Amino acid sequence: MKRDDQGVVDNPLRANIATALERERVRRALPHIRMAELFRSVEGEALAYRTYIQTMRQKNNVTLTTLQFMATALQVSIAELLAGGKKLPEWARELDETAIRQRLAHIINTERKRRTMLRYEMAELIGVAEATYMKLERANGNVSVDTIAAIAKALKLDPATFLFSEKVPAPG
Repeated sequence: MKRDDQGVVDNPLRANIATALERERVRRALPHIRMAELFRSVEGEALAYRTYIQTMRQKNNVTLTTLQFMATALQVSIAELLAGGKKLPEWARELDETAIRQRLAHIINTERKRRTMLRYEMAELIGVAEATYMKLERANGNVSVDTIAAIAKALKLDPATFLFSEKVPAPG
């Protein structure tokens, strides 16, 4: 994805995540350093302050694993971080990173079959290597928000809501 003059990538998911984090920070009346301290696990794992700030500045291509870490720490859903305030169905609030990866896999596999495309053709369409596409289709690997946005753009879908659309049948 392309960066602007300030190094910001035009990805609505990055903007949504930054908006959701800022909303939570303001709601909690915390300075940035204290907000970043929330992202520590009991085992001592921590999200680096730099990662938090770069995410707030929309300069960080965060992954679903990082988003799950943030969502858990904030006691919000990963869907809320991705949607950035857009209306979500209640069931979407229950999805974790694994369920989102499975839903994404189901969407791209269904769309590939609907378009009668080969896997390498679908990989080219969404702008990833064939090996990456295979991981996506199998719901393996740690998917980034830039990859999710690129898939949505290639499929002409809203990146913030296509994963949570009622029109997409649940994977099964």
